Amino acid sequence: MAVSKRLRYEILRRDNHACRYCGATAPSVPLRVDHVVPVALGGEDHPNNLVTSCEPCNNGKSSTIAGGVEQAYEGTARPQLTAALADEIARLWADAYQVHHPGPLPLALVNEVRQATREFYKFGATASQLKQSAVHCGLIGETYIGMAGNESADLLAATGEAFRIWRSAWRRSLNCTGWPDMDAVLMFEHSVEMAVDAGVDRLTVLRAASKAGWRTTPFLEDCDSKIAGLVGDL
Repeated sequence: MAVSKRLRYEILRRDNHACRYCGATAPSVPLRVDHVVPVALGGEDHPNNLVTSCEPCNNGKSSTIAGGVEQAYEGTARPQLTAALADEIARLWADAYQVHHPGPLPLALVNEVRQATREFYKFGATASQLKQSAVHCGLIGETYIGMAGNESADLLAATGEAFRIWRSAWRRSLNCTGWPDMDAVLMFEHSVEMAVDAGVDRLTVLRAASKAGWRTTPFLEDCDSKIAGLVGDL
């Protein structure tokens, strides 16, 4: 089974868009999502068996375990997502959220945070990443845990503006009967991030966001040929 587009986005983000074998980053080298234990040797399409790899490292690999998961993930073991950790993430988000929104917390928002935490954890987020993201998202009033908080100001501004346009268009396309789910939100955020990193201008990103919303898709590159040409198919 091929690795889905969504999963590729999540692995690239988890690995900070850097090759886990040599440390090379885009755009200096093309990046791919690579199986640590090759499929030919029984490797699965699971986040724990997937790493970001630059094209030279990927091309240099053969169907051997070559160090395996332990080498690629040395020192990066994740703690289990316990109820205590999930509660801590929710508390961190709530404390940050109330800095700018004092008063009782809307239960619906807390539930969104908990759902997003489970989703982000499923794709390899560490406890540290979850905590950092919870504080960052709380401060900016967002619930989709996954924004790491280390994005540039330009990226944050572009993502926030594009997200509002995209979500509004999505809802209108459904006659105001529904919103994009967390899967779509995460994919949309990564699509915007890749477009901005590729040098796509703000107006092009916003126009593509509107089109993507009306088409109920999270992928900007499916709605604009310029973005598709610059970003390509990961």
